[in-house]
Amino acid sequence: MSGENEKRFIDLVEANGGFELVLGFRDWEDHYIGGKNGKYWYLITKDEKPVKCWIGEYAGGVWKDTLYKGRGKPGSAANPGTAIKLIAEKAYLCQDEKWVAGKTGSVLEDRHPHRHFVYGFGDKALDVSAVYGVTIGYSDINDVSAGFRFRDILVGGDVEIPSV
Repeated sequence: MSGENEKRFIDLVEANGGFELVLGFRDWEDHYIGGKNGKYWYLITKDEKPVKCWIGEYAGGVWKDTLYKGRGKPGSAANPGTAIKLIAEKAYLCQDEKWVAGKTGSVLEDRHPHRHFVYGFGDKALDVSAVYGVTIGYSDINDVSAGFRFRDILVGGDVEIPSV
């Protein structure tokens, strides 16, 4: 994913004093994608228990990333910038694709207003938050396991850095 989307997410976090997006996948798997106070995380839980969590800290123009596997286990060094790359990839999924880029999509006013995009005859669908610009839903009939749905968005003081 491009550095542009990484910067876009960092700006979103800073503008809101913290930001976290929660996406639900099949089989009770959730992905928490967020940032606050110079820390950025991509947390995967299964049945509400942490499975993997990448936490990246950005200071002095350098990323320092740690990977945690399960709650209470020591972290290990991860490649610098891993967390923000994972975040940018999922938070802006498909938004640069030809079937989405430059289009406005139809606005759906529901629990969280979003723009809805459809490819082909419903082969793929994408939902993008009208408020925050992040991808909040995706489906692909040719790759059902890649699909996810919106669970929640937290901003500011409601955001908590994961304790893994």
